[in-house]
Amino acid sequence: MATLKQLIEDIEWEKGRKDKLLQKIIFEVREQQVIMFFEYDEVVDNIHGNQYAVKHHHDPEFIELEDMEAIKQKLVELHIPYSERRDVFM
Repeated sequence: MATLKQLIEDIEWEKGRKDKLLQKIIFEVREQQVIMFFEYDEVVDNIHGNQYAVKHHHDPEFIELEDMEAIKQKLVELHIPYSERRDVFM
């Protein structure tokens, strides 16, 4: 699990990419655990015209509830939209 500082650096780096566009961050809250997904526009940018070499998206991150609040504040500063989903399982 990445540290809060590493996650914020990753978000800033993903926002600055030119090969694909970061659209928003999605938080899925499950009890005391949060899964953070990076959502991109559906722009397929391959490497040097090779249709089989599409660049990989950022993997989901497992974070703590407290870290989610700090990340949400940073997302507002960076003008990156986010959504939060809380699933209740029976």
